[in-house]
This record gives sequence, C-alpha cells and structure tokens, in this order.
Amino acid sequence: MPDITLSQVSFDRRVALPPDEEGPGSVQAVITRGWNAYLVQVVLVKDGETRMLVGKEVTSYALAEAVARVSAATHGVPWEKVEVVLR
Repeated sequence: MPDITLSQVSFDRRVALPPDEEGPGSVQAVITRGWNAYLVQVVLVKDGETRMLVGKEVTSYALAEAVARVSAATHGVPWEKVEVVLR
C-alpha cells in the first residue's frame, strides 16, 4: 500500500459545516490501528445520524492525527472540540 503525505490530502469542500450548526452534534476522529496501517475517519454525529467527512489509510499514528487535525480545521472545527477515539 502506498503511503500518503500531507500535501496529497484533499478534502471535499461540499461537506464543510455551516457556521450556524454549532448546536447539538459532535465531530469525532476515529483512529483504528491495523496490522501495518492506521485508518483515520473523521465523522460528524448529529441527531443520531453519522456522516463521514474523511476516510484515509496511513502508515503511522502521527500521520493519522495530522490528517484528522487538517480535516477538522478545513471544516471549521477547532481541534479542542474533536473527540478522538482510538481503537
């Protein structure tokens, strides 16, 4: 599996969170450790529904966290408000 670098990470701007949706809802970065890779998924959870914003497979935890941080910033969510779930 080829590794990616931060310069290769791109995001779909159509799923950016509108500024008025700061009510109930949360953003989670789920980082799952596999055999020789990490899967990072950034999801929006609101009203019992889950919408994936980003899903990438990388080779290190540091890169997985960096992808999650960039994704959160791209969608206008401060990192302090992102719930990180490790599996």
